[in-house]
Amino acid sequence: MGRGNACVHGKYEGLYYVDWDNFVGELDGERDYELEREDWEMSLETFVGDFTEKYKTFSECDIWTSRDEKAVLESTLFYIVVQDNEWSMAIKLIQKEQDYCSKGNFENLQKGLYQKYLEGIKQCLFNQFEELGIYGGAWTSGTIRKQEVA
Repeated sequence: MGRGNACVHGKYEGLYYVDWDNFVGELDGERDYELEREDWEMSLETFVGDFTEKYKTFSECDIWTSRDEKAVLESTLFYIVVQDNEWSMAIKLIQKEQDYCSKGNFENLQKGLYQKYLEGIKQCLFNQFEELGIYGGAWTSGTIRKQEVA
């Protein structure tokens, strides 16, 4: 769980991993990557619906933020990005950069909200999955189980 190279870099960012083993992907005893991908897409759709219901400041988007990262939700302060991490899908809370026109203390707003949004991501993922991977730093990860945090 959580193996791979997905990480975050900002002070007010975080991520969870959903292991590919959670998705139905066998057809006649053989691993079927198309079925896994379809199952993931349905799970992502459910996550997006759950999260936007909980946090009205986020709206759906479809922005490739890098070669392998796609933003699926955004607010004025953050993106929620998904990244295929070979063994898992990473769901990341990523800080937006402040543009020159915006007023106010952007970073303090991010600091005040990022833990709330990370907790919301975790809760919405636990609506579907029993176990999540967590980022522990460069090359380290761990797992949390739904019943452990309930």
